[in-house]
Amino acid sequence: MLKRTIILSLLLVSAPAQATELVFQFKNPSFSGNNTGAQWLTIENQETMRKKAIQDKIEADLKAQALEEKNSILNRFMNNLQSRIYSQLAQQLTNNLFGAMGGQSGAFTLEGNQIKYEKTDTEIRLVITDDAGNVTEIIIPTSGFKW
Repeated sequence: MLKRTIILSLLLVSAPAQATELVFQFKNPSFSGNNTGAQWLTIENQETMRKKAIQDKIEADLKAQALEEKNSILNRFMNNLQSRIYSQLAQQLTNNLFGAMGGQSGAFTLEGNQIKYEKTDTEIRLVITDDAGNVTEIIIPTSGFKW
């Protein structure tokens, strides 16, 4: 009797179950079963590759143009001339500092940097001051050198 009442109470308390059919659809058209999926993927791939090819060509053209400008005859001449001028300036400075005919002191400006030098019997003192006011001092001992 107890079993019957339990079964009867469970039947009365339980609600009827309702369900509908599960329907699954692919979001990507290549799996939808329609013939448009492969075409859609092909077109998307072609558009992506075309955009990438255009971007790569633009970058290559810019690099080639920059390289051509860097290697132009005028730029090569200017770089060579600048190198020779700096070489002559370095040679003159070296002669003034270490040569017998050089002065005891001097100063000059190079690209905004003030360079002063002073020779004594035992050392050469270089003081370099940049645009921001930072000072670098170089002391070269000359007492032990034979020129």
